[in-house]
Amino acid sequence: MRTLRSQLILSHTLPFVVVLPLFTLALLILIETQVLLASLAQAATEQATLLAQAVRSQPALLDDPARAQAFVAGLDLAPDGRIVLLSADGRPLATGGALDEGVNRLLAPASVAAATQGQTSVLVSYGLEGQQADVLVPMRDASGRVMGVVGVARTLAGMNTALGRLRMVFLAALLTEILLGVALGMWAARRLARPINAAAGAVVDLAEGRAMDAVAAEGPAEIRQLASAANALAERLRLLEESRRRSLANVVHEIGRPLGAIRSAVHVLRGPVGDDRAIREELLSGAEAQIERMQPLLDDLAQLHGQVSGGVTLLRRPTALSQWLPSVLLPWQAAALEKGLDWQIDTPEHLPVLEIDPDRLAQAVGNLVDNAIKYTPAGGRVAVSAGLAGEEVWIRVADDGPGIAPEEQQRVFEPFYRSQRDRRFPQGLGLGLTIANELILAHGGRLTLESPPGEGSRFTISLPR
Repeated sequence: MRTLRSQLILSHTLPFVVVLPLFTLALLILIETQVLLASLAQAATEQATLLAQAVRSQPALLDDPARAQAFVAGLDLAPDGRIVLLSADGRPLATGGALDEGVNRLLAPASVAAATQGQTSVLVSYGLEGQQADVLVPMRDASGRVMGVVGVARTLAGMNTALGRLRMVFLAALLTEILLGVALGMWAARRLARPINAAAGAVVDLAEGRAMDAVAAEGPAEIRQLASAANALAERLRLLEESRRRSLANVVHEIGRPLGAIRSAVHVLRGPVGDDRAIREELLSGAEAQIERMQPLLDDLAQLHGQVSGGVTLLRRPTALSQWLPSVLLPWQAAALEKGLDWQIDTPEHLPVLEIDPDRLAQAVGNLVDNAIKYTPAGGRVAVSAGLAGEEVWIRVADDGPGIAPEEQQRVFEPFYRSQRDRRFPQGLGLGLTIANELILAHGGRLTLESPPGEGSRFTISLPR
């Protein structure tokens, strides 16, 4: 019973196996006590009333026990009943009928006392020893005085045939319901267990490094959600594995290229040509330039490692954005003009003072501006603007370059992601936007991207005031 399927079968069939029999037993008891015994008591009362009328028309019977016994013996009594004639003081005069058991209940002192005082006594008893209806009806003369008492006791024995048929009907219905309930429970359990087992098997495949087939979304909403989560997890792991391979290839490519140039320069310097001072200076300058090109890559990798391993540590201090932002953009202005770009800055003087880490936020802004300059062709435009929107301060970097494809806009913030097209991000490790996004998130802000087809890109930093 340790499998999910067995537990589901048990949970679905247990109500039919346990609850239905108890419900049927309770229903039978209810029918016997509330319906059959009530009918039995009514029949006994009617019979006692008729006998009382018959005896009242022959008052001499109450003065002669022999005549009373002969009268009772001549009655056609029910096999499950007993009749008793009592005097006015409660003494038995005559008895008749085949019912010998339970007569003591009929002649209970309290019932006899009530009957001799003129009250009709009806007592219904239900228990393991039997089910019986006992009725005592007083007989009155013309002056209203109690002449005697007629007692009638009836049991359910005479109704055994009808009661037996009723019990057989209930038993057949009960067995049918149990069999049908077990069958439906097993079907429902298998229907629920199948998609859960499929999702569990898929997760096990992922945990053991095997390829996972897509899980069909079927069953209740929660199970469909589980299947969708398993599929999303598999897709995310696939993308992470793809990113890992791509990042390794990027690192090898970006670091291997300058190292190859440096090694070529070393080989030349070891040869006769290396004795030429001018050539040696040129080669050493080229090697130094290659090393300088590797430094930003190593800085990005170190920055990413720090963020992944321990989060971003900020040294916040009050910073006036109206003075800080132009100083951050000044170095990039020269790069934009050198490339022949239209450089535009719109930074209002009323920007508020924020508690930020100016160096880290400058790194994030610099990464955005560097991308805009790098991927905007000569003659294009790069614009940096800032402003207030409600309780937020925004800084926007816009260009009219090739833009970013819609299917890639959510992935450009992933580490090591580079566009599969030759339109944007064809070089580098693909860490600039990842680092910028992490730094902005650490400040409690957010980085959003808008890139309509053919209209360039707009990256917007939103910071709480």
